[in-house]
Amino acid sequence: MTVRKRAVVLGGGMVGSAIAWDLQRGGELDVTVVDAREAVLTRVAADYGVATRRADLSDASTVGAVVRDFDVVLGALSSALGFATLRAVIEAGRPYVDISFMAEDPLELDGLAKERGVVALVDCGVAPGLSSVMAGFAVTHLDPCERLEIYVGGLPAVRSWPWSYKAPFAPSDVIEEYVRPTRLVEHGAVVVREALSEPELLDFAGVGTLEAFNTDGLRTLARTLSVPFMREKTLRYPGHIELMRVLRHLGLFSAEPIDVDGVRVSPLALTSKLLFPQWGYAEGEEDLTVLRVVAEGRRDGRATRLVWELCDRRDPVTGFRSMSRTTAFPATILAGLVASGRYAEPGVHAPEDVGRVPGHLDHVLAELAARGVAVSYRVE
Repeated sequence: MTVRKRAVVLGGGMVGSAIAWDLQRGGELDVTVVDAREAVLTRVAADYGVATRRADLSDASTVGAVVRDFDVVLGALSSALGFATLRAVIEAGRPYVDISFMAEDPLELDGLAKERGVVALVDCGVAPGLSSVMAGFAVTHLDPCERLEIYVGGLPAVRSWPWSYKAPFAPSDVIEEYVRPTRLVEHGAVVVREALSEPELLDFAGVGTLEAFNTDGLRTLARTLSVPFMREKTLRYPGHIELMRVLRHLGLFSAEPIDVDGVRVSPLALTSKLLFPQWGYAEGEEDLTVLRVVAEGRRDGRATRLVWELCDRRDPVTGFRSMSRTTAFPATILAGLVASGRYAEPGVHAPEDVGRVPGHLDHVLAELAARGVAVSYRVE
């Protein structure tokens, strides 16, 4: 009798729910969702038929205790918890696939993972994540790969005043994109630009004109790939950048408390309290995810461009928003590679490492297509 492997999902929010649904739908794993919120656990148990466990995952020791009995762990927690959770899972000796947009460098734990014999894949969403797998593929198919540009954004399908935006994931992670210094690669060296800088306009079929701005999305690519020019930019509807620059200039994205009539108030906390109800999606409201990855270099001595494009919309059948789907599914597909032993090298790895392995990008894209997420590819 074959014993089914057990998977645990840390966090049952928008993306964690989609991860749990997809793992359970595959029918090859017994799935448990862990979250501190009873309402979340009740919902995912009723909707997806998964097991649940209530636990405070902000406590690293709790994380270690929770994951020890599982064959593969998937992380869907906020960026603030990402690094501590990664360490706790590695110390527990469990394989890990994570989507956290952590500020810390996850590769600092590579030695620990190798010591414990643990495979850990980090940044496994859409970008970083899917885009990184493409980048890993590009450096093995261009000789050399000279330039890499990634454009990505999650947007409401219908643009509305005044923000031209709604938040498809954790509010704190949205504002983090607008304040965290942006690391780019120019002439082979890492340089730093201000977030929201160097705007440009780009056209996307079926969507129209979007504006792109620098965000700190290269992540591990800046260290793992020898490409002399690399950048990632976030996409929004035109006009959103200027609004965010004004709020940032006013200090409303600062976490440092200020005195207001004798009361200490965090501007960021106040901004979040006021802003995010206006950025929330209504029930059934459609969203879309846009991704474009362009790699330039030479193949057989000729100038060559590799271009991948994705434009995905909310799934009306499952109700999952596009950003939840396109973030969750790369993680579940990569977890399948880990759980099956097809990707088994101990250490902390970024998705570009997976993309270097022959056949793995094709596998990821085929699995996405099977889930209704279509990615086009062309060589120019």
